[in-house]
Amino acid sequence: MEHLRFLIVEDHPEMARNNCEWLQKTYPEAHCETIENPQLVGEKLKKFTPDLVVVDLLYGQNSGEQSAEPGLNLLRYIFGEYPGLNIMVYSSEPLLLSPVSEMISRHEGGFVTVNKMDRRIRFVEGVKSALQGELKIPRELRGLIKLTDREREILELLCKDSLTDQAVADRIHTSKKTVQNSIQRLKEKMGIPLDEEETNSRVALCMEAMRKKLVSL
Repeated sequence: MEHLRFLIVEDHPEMARNNCEWLQKTYPEAHCETIENPQLVGEKLKKFTPDLVVVDLLYGQNSGEQSAEPGLNLLRYIFGEYPGLNIMVYSSEPLLLSPVSEMISRHEGGFVTVNKMDRRIRFVEGVKSALQGELKIPRELRGLIKLTDREREILELLCKDSLTDQAVADRIHTSKKTVQNSIQRLKEKMGIPLDEEETNSRVALCMEAMRKKLVSL
């Protein structure tokens, strides 16, 4: 099995090293690289394709202040050039992601936000979720995150036609895993608790879809 490869984009060297150490504790065979300047990530990605990019949002400016624009520009670049790349945003101010919410909605790879103020276990959990292709976003961003056409199609098949995951996969000519990832994203976008029993969460998803008039029976 190939070893996981991580890229940490962080302008605080000590924080970057700590993040790499945590990743290598969780995945001892992993290869981890760091880069301080988000503007150089494009060249790095041409030579090095990581399984996950961990991105800080705020970067120091010549004025001494911090700005989210370099981090947001990096995300815009990744969304445009690498739509399947797994991303974890590690920031104390994840709501700064609002300007790229539409691009998050359409991103095909895993996308997870973890607040730097949370315990380290959240960092590890976020990495695992992103590697699995999941979507995890702050509650405050959910209202800005839209459903894709494919997600609407899957929602219709689940709730109106009452198809199983495998039956949905067969209908739209994709894998069962892809359908399950889409269902996880639907639950996250629509605010359905993921720790509920699967049948209950599926019912809750369809009830919320009907409430929002996304499907009709």
